[in-house]
Amino acid sequence: MKKTFMTLAVLFLATGATHAEERKARIEVTGLWCPSCSYIVGEALQKSESVAILNFQEHEDGRSGVYTITFDDAVTDLGEIVAQPAAYGYTAVLLDDGTNSGS
Repeated sequence: MKKTFMTLAVLFLATGATHAEERKARIEVTGLWCPSCSYIVGEALQKSESVAILNFQEHEDGRSGVYTITFDDAVTDLGEIVAQPAAYGYTAVLLDDGTNSGS
């Protein structure tokens, strides 16, 4: 019985460590200077597999904004997503990776 319990515990822990999870993140992007920029950045973010944009909130200055995205952390690394806009000349900064929000 004790051996069975230990085996189940090990299997449970191993499964939990590799469990994929859809996560949310908020990414601030600067360098937006025309109406097309937010579209270009959105397309860049979605080049990473499993990324979906939930929302884009443009700041009052019109030159920056925050994208709220979801992604599968077993498929795509958050660092890869945040790096995508740089290929088009924009600066992106991770504001919140969803680990503290309870979502």
